[in-house]
Amino acid sequence: MSNGRTTILIVEDEAAHAEAISRALWSKEDRVRILVVATLAEYRQTIVADPPDIVLMDINLPDGCAIDVLNASEAERAFPLLVMTAYGNEGLAVEAMKAGAFDYLVKSTEGFARMPQTVHSALREWKLRQDHQQIESALHESEERFRTLLQKVPTIACQGYAMDGTVHYWNHASERFYGYTAAEAIGRNILELIIPPAMRTEVKSAMETMVATGQGPPPSEMCLRHKEGREVEVYSSYVILQKPGRDPELFCLDVDITARKNYERQLEHLSTHDDLTGLANRALLFDRLAQSLHYAHRSRRLVAVLLVDLDRFKVINDSLGHDFGDQVLCAVAQRLLQNVREADTVARMGGDEFVVLLAEVADAEDVGLVARKILDNLSRPYQVGHREIIITASLGISLYPKDSDNGAMLIRNADIAMYRSKRDDRSNFCFYAAEMNKHIQETMELEGELRHALERKEFCLHYQPKIDLLNGRIIGSEALVRWHHPQRGMVSPADFIPLAEETGLIVPLGAWVMKEACQQARVWQEMGLPALGVAVNLSARQFRRGDLPQVVREILQETGLEPCLLELELTESMVMDDPAGAEETMRALKEMGVRLSLDDFGTGYSSLNYLRSFPVDSLKIDRSFINDVATDPSGASVVASIIDIAHNLGLTAVAEGVETLEQLKFLSGCDCNMFQGYLFSKPLPAGEFAALLRSGRQMTIDA
Repeated sequence: MSNGRTTILIVEDEAAHAEAISRALWSKEDRVRILVVATLAEYRQTIVADPPDIVLMDINLPDGCAIDVLNASEAERAFPLLVMTAYGNEGLAVEAMKAGAFDYLVKSTEGFARMPQTVHSALREWKLRQDHQQIESALHESEERFRTLLQKVPTIACQGYAMDGTVHYWNHASERFYGYTAAEAIGRNILELIIPPAMRTEVKSAMETMVATGQGPPPSEMCLRHKEGREVEVYSSYVILQKPGRDPELFCLDVDITARKNYERQLEHLSTHDDLTGLANRALLFDRLAQSLHYAHRSRRLVAVLLVDLDRFKVINDSLGHDFGDQVLCAVAQRLLQNVREADTVARMGGDEFVVLLAEVADAEDVGLVARKILDNLSRPYQVGHREIIITASLGISLYPKDSDNGAMLIRNADIAMYRSKRDDRSNFCFYAAEMNKHIQETMELEGELRHALERKEFCLHYQPKIDLLNGRIIGSEALVRWHHPQRGMVSPADFIPLAEETGLIVPLGAWVMKEACQQARVWQEMGLPALGVAVNLSARQFRRGDLPQVVREILQETGLEPCLLELELTESMVMDDPAGAEETMRALKEMGVRLSLDDFGTGYSSLNYLRSFPVDSLKIDRSFINDVATDPSGASVVASIIDIAHNLGLTAVAEGVETLEQLKFLSGCDCNMFQGYLFSKPLPAGEFAALLRSGRQMTIDA
């Protein structure tokens, strides 16, 4: 100390961090003196010219690493050294602690707040270590003085015993460390008292070596045993005292390092486990996978990698909040652990993606059974807080050695199989097959081309007429996007719409469709054609964006189309993901005069209570119900019921996918208001649709 003040040396090459650390350590009582240097060279000069009481050193410096300093002889340092780093370097932290760092500090707001206490604790522990060294010296100077001193030091346990292990000295700290009073310990053998059975042979051999050489073993860390059976981790050093004419005596000095070892284990755990769920992280998964592949190669067994991805988890996160989503992820993690053996590994890859590693399985059929159990277990209701929710998952499986002998490739192939499962049938599993790679490559190529299609003006709109069932006249249209690829020709919407939705490209594409449809409707008006409404499909991503009303308003202002002539079609599942938020968005759209239609009605899970509160203008009956109305009485009843619901709620009933006169007659008999389908016209390019309007063509409807 300098003039009663503690001198703290900060070795930090980033000025902002050095300033933040200095502010955190500054004392109002002026009891702290802070020195700041930026390199190891300056550090070495400073500790000679102006020795500090403690050093805080960034783990990575311009001219070296803090571990290099820590690995130097500890005798060269007369102060404790603490390392500092940013989040994410837990592995380095463990290495630094093992090399002799007193503590590990994270440069963060929370870390800065704890820094004064951490520095204080390090100085105190350093003082204890100096006391420890002084005691060792005192042993050689005076046994009586040593015994008196040891009784007064509460943090260092000392035991004295003969070379056969019989205890003859046991200080107060030993009583606290190990639970035995001096009366209980003295006269008993140290091996039976505090040495775990598994270590006794080794310790006895070391004692015999001390008798032969007259030298104690080097200081070491040991895990000893408390009277109650629990472990006590200590840093032990030894001194042999030899008096003329008497047998040598061994004194052992122990410092309790249980807390520090627990901290080291915690850091090591953090470096290999997910901090939210406690599952294995990516690093530990790859390590376990490599071991499993090695053992499976020798035993000629299978290894299975199951990649689990939660369905529609983003909706939960967006609507109920990230804290709620985190609770769901933790609950899912526990469910996954219920379906694996102790030898298997469950890991979280990030987000809502998990991996289950099944080590040494007999055949693929067993893997399929486990996959089904996992999916069934995950799909059971979850009680999170006051809410009950349902979560489903899609699962992909790859097998060693069939699909690869490389861990990274097995995970990649399981990921490919998972996406196939998600595409084909959610809440199911799929085994990887080599041909999936070809599909993935084609999809990736299509995605790249899709990203440039808008700017290259490869998209166009086709318009399918909507027909009034009362008079058979065209009273509106639905705008449907088409992609005319310069090499592939017409790309099916079934191929590019899901891809656009998945990649987020649906948002700019959807805005273009809306603007193009509104502009075309205005062009038809300027040509003297009837002012007809145009319907545009909204994607889930578009609808969930908070700026949708503003986007619609700007398009209407820019194109000059009357708001009542624009109809936006929403799906049941889209609005039921977050009914309250959906209603708010719909009301904002209705306030500007836009019409709203609930598309594919009957295929989702909307309740009539919500339907009654949603400000929609029409219900659109899905084509899957229309297909069989002429031949299936139950299907016909469903359609009739939907039309009745629409009319009772004051809504327009619209049937889509009408292809036969029988279907049309049935709908007319049920008083359906409107229909569209190939019976009247397929979707047409803008020019052909205008010609159709000019022709005045109408449908003759006989109920």
